[in-house]
Amino acid sequence: MFIINWWRFCRGYLVISLRGRGVERLLNLAIARGIGFWDLKRQASGAQLSINLSSFKALRPLVRQTRCRLHIVRKAGLPFWKLRLRRRWGLVAGVLIFGAALYFSTAVVWQVRIIGTEHIDEAEVLELAGQLGLRPGVWKRSLDLAGLEEALARRHPDITWASIRLRGTLALIEIVEQLPEPEIERGPADLVAAKDGLITRVLVLDGEAVVAPGDTVVKGDLLIRGALVVPDHSPGEEQQPEAIPVRARGEVEARVWYEAVAPINRVVPQHIDTGASTKSYLLSWPGKSLRLFGPAESPFDKSRQEVVKWRWRWRNLSLPVELVTVVYHEVHITEKVISESEALQQSRDRAMELLKRQLPEGVKVEQLYFQEFREQSQDYVRAVAETLENIAEYRPLNP
Repeated sequence: MFIINWWRFCRGYLVISLRGRGVERLLNLAIARGIGFWDLKRQASGAQLSINLSSFKALRPLVRQTRCRLHIVRKAGLPFWKLRLRRRWGLVAGVLIFGAALYFSTAVVWQVRIIGTEHIDEAEVLELAGQLGLRPGVWKRSLDLAGLEEALARRHPDITWASIRLRGTLALIEIVEQLPEPEIERGPADLVAAKDGLITRVLVLDGEAVVAPGDTVVKGDLLIRGALVVPDHSPGEEQQPEAIPVRARGEVEARVWYEAVAPINRVVPQHIDTGASTKSYLLSWPGKSLRLFGPAESPFDKSRQEVVKWRWRWRNLSLPVELVTVVYHEVHITEKVISESEALQQSRDRAMELLKRQLPEGVKVEQLYFQEFREQSQDYVRAVAETLENIAEYRPLNP
């Protein structure tokens, strides 16, 4: 059905209305003479149907013969579009120019982005990619992505693997850096405490333990001495056993406490929007921006800022330029009195945030408790976390 409708549209057709007493006779004569039509609809004083252009010419003598009235309701199809576009050549030229500009703008790489870098400078990778032919402004069809990936990994000593993908006008370079060889220290060393704590377990692999479970240590205290005592079994006079310097190895597990303090305030600032606002519009592209109109800074003494970004996208195509709308909302700052329980909860949350910043990554909190105290007419909350962790770290022996 789609193909038939498309063929009718390409040839052009008319939607006509027939009026008069001889409409039925007219339709019978048209069928008898092989004049095709479709979408026949009965109306109050006649009928409406669709007919192609060649059949319409053959139908006109029959209209006069049956003394019916014919009215063209609508003209549809490609031939009529051509006639309209001839009169509007400026519109046609604009559409063609826009289509060509859109095609050329999406056929070019506008932005090159690097991901996966930790130790390698992104500017260095961008410069190397530009030397190989991948830079903003290059035609996407001229790029040999497989060859570029191989060349990046071959010409940069710190790149193990590279992948280049095109996402619209964006060229995304993903690299995997070569892992640096770990520097292994092999010289004699002691294990000392990295922080204060209460010893709970000592495991010695090499060296001599100088602490035991239950001991309290502070940062820098010796935990495992980097020395191996070799007894002297030679006959004769009794001699002091010889201590051979070694690199101490082992684990010293201890209970460690972290704490953070936050004040308890029942009077807190409150930001209230006054309803006044102003907007500023900017065009932004990688590394630069252009203010179209609107204030460069907030015209209000106190305000909050709202940023909305819009970029033209179509499927996986996008332009590197985006429209940025910055809305400045005027706010009035007042003081609000809250309840004791609400003030206490907010202080606990703040102390907990400060406490989490101190905790090492991956360390589990064994116990957590809060303390309230007063100092210099100000109430505070102290959050204390107890952890269980290995506190041993190396300290090289003096040569």
